[in-house]
Amino acid sequence: MYSSRALCANSPVNNNNELIRKVFDDDIFWKNFNRQDDQKTLSFLNFNKKTGLFKNSYLTTPSGLREFSKASLQKAKSLVEQMVNDQSDQGLKAYITNLDRLSDVLCRVIDLAEFVRVAHPKKAFVNAAQDCHEEMFEFMNILNTNVDLYLILKKVLENEKIVKSLSHEEVTVGKILLADFEKSGINMDPATRNDFIEYSQQIAVFGQHFTNGLGEANNDYIEVPVEKLQYLDNTILSHLSTDIRRANYKVPTWGYLPHAVLRYCKDEDVRKKIWVELHSTSQRQVDLLETMLKYRGVLAHIMKKPNFAAYQLDEKMAKSPEHVMNFLEKLAAETKPHAIQELRLLASLKQKENGDTRRLSDHQVAEYFKPWDRDYYSQQYTTSQRSSTTEQISSYFSLGIVLQGLSNLFNSIYGIQLIPSRVQTGETWSDDVRRLDVISEEEGLIGVVYCDLFQRKGKTPNPAHFTVCCSRKIYPDEDAEELKVVQTGKSAKSGEEFQLPVISLVCNFDKNSAIGKCLLSLNDVETLFHEMGHAMHSMLGRTSLHNISGTRCATDFVELPSVLMEHFAKDPRVLQTFARHYLTDEPIPLQLLETFQKENNFLKNTESYSQIKMALLDQSLHSSGVLTPDFDSTAVYHTLEEIHEILADTESNWQGKFGHLFGYGASYYSYLLDRAIASKVWLHLFAENPLDRAKGDKFKNEVLKWGGSKSPWLCVADALDMPEISAGDSKAIELIGETEL
Repeated sequence: MYSSRALCANSPVNNNNELIRKVFDDDIFWKNFNRQDDQKTLSFLNFNKKTGLFKNSYLTTPSGLREFSKASLQKAKSLVEQMVNDQSDQGLKAYITNLDRLSDVLCRVIDLAEFVRVAHPKKAFVNAAQDCHEEMFEFMNILNTNVDLYLILKKVLENEKIVKSLSHEEVTVGKILLADFEKSGINMDPATRNDFIEYSQQIAVFGQHFTNGLGEANNDYIEVPVEKLQYLDNTILSHLSTDIRRANYKVPTWGYLPHAVLRYCKDEDVRKKIWVELHSTSQRQVDLLETMLKYRGVLAHIMKKPNFAAYQLDEKMAKSPEHVMNFLEKLAAETKPHAIQELRLLASLKQKENGDTRRLSDHQVAEYFKPWDRDYYSQQYTTSQRSSTTEQISSYFSLGIVLQGLSNLFNSIYGIQLIPSRVQTGETWSDDVRRLDVISEEEGLIGVVYCDLFQRKGKTPNPAHFTVCCSRKIYPDEDAEELKVVQTGKSAKSGEEFQLPVISLVCNFDKNSAIGKCLLSLNDVETLFHEMGHAMHSMLGRTSLHNISGTRCATDFVELPSVLMEHFAKDPRVLQTFARHYLTDEPIPLQLLETFQKENNFLKNTESYSQIKMALLDQSLHSSGVLTPDFDSTAVYHTLEEIHEILADTESNWQGKFGHLFGYGASYYSYLLDRAIASKVWLHLFAENPLDRAKGDKFKNEVLKWGGSKSPWLCVADALDMPEISAGDSKAIELIGETEL
């Protein structure tokens, strides 16, 4: 059990948090800060007992993870037996809370295993996590088709006397779980229910194998003849190895080097070769993806839905694939001309270099300018636009400085700070993982963020927010033994004890070996702000019940807090509050910031169009076409790229690297919908003053604090003071869509 009281008494909470900067920017400082002397003494007194991952005493070894899963499964089975056998008045009143408790027990393993499979560097842990996830997920799917559990829940919700005695959260969770039961074919015959379990299990297994392979490349390197790259700067060439004959450079397929070559290589054939390799994956990855997609299609059919998109969108904000496709196609039509104009400037540079004097139509621009041209000619264009090429903006955005800025921003708008904390031996999966305690000025410790932000070989390339443990109130009958596997807090304001939300942020920022720091680009800064937006949702969406806590809300609502943070990351007023040169500590000059922001926003519409294409691909791959005999995901991808033209990729099988096809199946449009909503929220609340505490409190109280316990359309309507969109109908989507992304 981990309490907030001692930490709050000693925490250096202030608005100039230098500690967080040093912890992330200075490895020696971090090692000294995190010295285990006291902990080793404590460990000796406790017969060298080791702390486990996330302070869970089971998680010291892969076998410990299996033991934790086994114990949790046994506890879950006992809970089921208790709930089914106790149908007294008291048992029925406690039924929904007990269902939530059952879900919490299962998700402690499922969410943990999901994270370990993706982020843990040790194969034995990954394999154990995979086995535990499969076993627990199968049990959860069996529960989803348990008729007794369903009928008792229905009985509870149909009893007016019992419903009146329940809290709003309990009723909300009850309705959500009832819909989940019915979505799992509970009203169908036993054979269909068994099929549902089998197909769901296969989707989980193949989906996770697909996710595990996202970081894999076809080849470790690409061979390029030495003469093709001899004109590159020595700062790049010095990091490239050669073959034994020194005839070819070996350009690696991970890290920053291939991207550096793409930015500076004059030879289009070489750029194409590197770009296609970076965007390609193995046939095994594609097979895993297609198998998962087919199982999803079959599952939708047995649930009497035309396709998985229709099955998936029933309970979402958008409600149907037709609404989604209309939204995306309209957005594509509005965005495409602006994207063409952006690329026309770059195409003219390519024409000049190639001696091509044609006047290109919009269609010809799209056809002429290839995806492997983008980085090379963007570099040329932005360099020509700068008044000085000697100063790099990343010098003002070291990782520690950015996290310091985030902490101070959260303090301004929410009264919350990020405070570095020592980690115990065994608490993290890698020595470079840092722990941040999330401290509220009113309540004390309200959550924990584990930051796995530095690049490691084999690490997932996709930035991600993982919920390891959700927030909830502590159950009255929980004993000390049960609480050993979670971290807990106690509100200094209300005195309530609660399970701390524990999340992990995973990024892959490259550390500059010459200076020992990560220097972030503006895009990296946006990425970190985005992921921290998810973290704040997890921290502030603290509900009594686990099922509706934090980011456990509608999939097409969950991106709103994170996308809103991107607006803060782009606002010069916010960036100037913290951006300082890592050597001189000088604040960033406004002119330099504006120059680079102009450069960074240069392909803004092209980026939006790429996101639209990805959302359209997600819909296409979850349509009825997956069950046709000649289904070929690569052909679907290439066809969509050809139709939508801009930076069309007809060479790679990139869909096999599109990890969100598993986690966001048929819901990737959510990012675009939430971008539209976030734009309106920014303009309504923060555009005038991004550090306004009153406006921060409004967003916190109308959106963040509810988690999934309130209709997302009501949350948005209240935040925007637009009651006309509260119904969430097609008119509401149309009104939200009338915003520039």
